[in-house]
Amino acid sequence: MSAKSIDGDWEFVSDKGYDPVKMSIKHIMGSDWIVACMIPKGNMMATMLKKVEDGEGFKLVNFNCSNKKETPKENKELEDDFKTFLEKGISNLVRDDKNLIITAGGEGRTMTQDDVLKKQDEAKNAKLSAVRGRGRFR
Repeated sequence: MSAKSIDGDWEFVSDKGYDPVKMSIKHIMGSDWIVACMIPKGNMMATMLKKVEDGEGFKLVNFNCSNKKETPKENKELEDDFKTFLEKGISNLVRDDKNLIITAGGEGRTMTQDDVLKKQDEAKNAKLSAVRGRGRFR
């Protein structure tokens, strides 16, 4: 699977929290990857991964969590759960159309593509084209 296919923005919705977990995945270079996560008004979590060279999957290089903010109670359980999941070390990332299946510690989570930025750009472009189509200035 090519690097472009899993790069991007993803989200995980759970009944354990009010807001979804937002995740960005970026292929840095070579075999290095970064996975950054947060829940709105919560702590930032970053995972550095290295692609396994002679096979599929990833190896955890480093995991950091900011632990600076007191997460709102409606999201605390979800943040704690996702932090524990990421601390196990992501071992695989597999894209299935608009879903991304993340495996860590033998456990899996299914993320959906977060296209909020794409929708914002489309709305902005639609607004600009509507303004352009109004006619001439006098």
